[in-house]
Amino acid sequence: MASLYAMIPSIPAGIYPYVGGLALAMGLLLAFFGESVFKMITSVIGAILGAILGFAFGASLGGVLGSFIVAFIGAVIGGILFFYVAEAGLALLIAYFAFTGILHLFGVSASVSSISSQPSVAQIIALIAGFAVFMLSIIFFTDIVAVITAVAGGIMVDYGLTYLNFGTSGTIISVVVIVVGMVYQFTRIRARKSMKDKIIGEKIYGPPSSSTEE
Repeated sequence: MASLYAMIPSIPAGIYPYVGGLALAMGLLLAFFGESVFKMITSVIGAILGAILGFAFGASLGGVLGSFIVAFIGAVIGGILFFYVAEAGLALLIAYFAFTGILHLFGVSASVSSISSQPSVAQIIALIAGFAVFMLSIIFFTDIVAVITAVAGGIMVDYGLTYLNFGTSGTIISVVVIVVGMVYQFTRIRARKSMKDKIIGEKIYGPPSSSTEE
């Protein structure tokens, strides 16, 4: 995968160990705890985008001071918004890929201009498939996030090990990280779900009674 990283702007050789170490740490965090930190990451992204938009909007209204005030407000709103819409946003993205994938299978363009007032059979099938995928993505959201973050974490681990001169062995390690991280996340998800079901069951039916023989 090292050839793919050639597209990334060059980094001074003196900071290779720091870049590699940071990418390795972030990759391991994503691979093993991605499902837990996913919403926090999207919230940070939303805060950054909100701050950028707020700063640009504030600059046109009240100069430097107004820019920072509006940037702060935008960061708060963006962080909160992205935290709560992360699930729907990811589901919509996956549904969109399913929709366009079905259209390509039928040889139909996915551009907006190709959608007419009377949709074709292919477009109707693609819409139904997209909606079904959206609902499944909402239902199995945590599992999907676990897969995505494990893969993303493995890629980051490989990227970091590339800067630490691990060569081909870095790619092998990253594949192991993806598999182990995915299994670990699934185990944590199942354990949490089992505990949640147990708590709900105890609230509905009461704690399990222990019978003792006299």
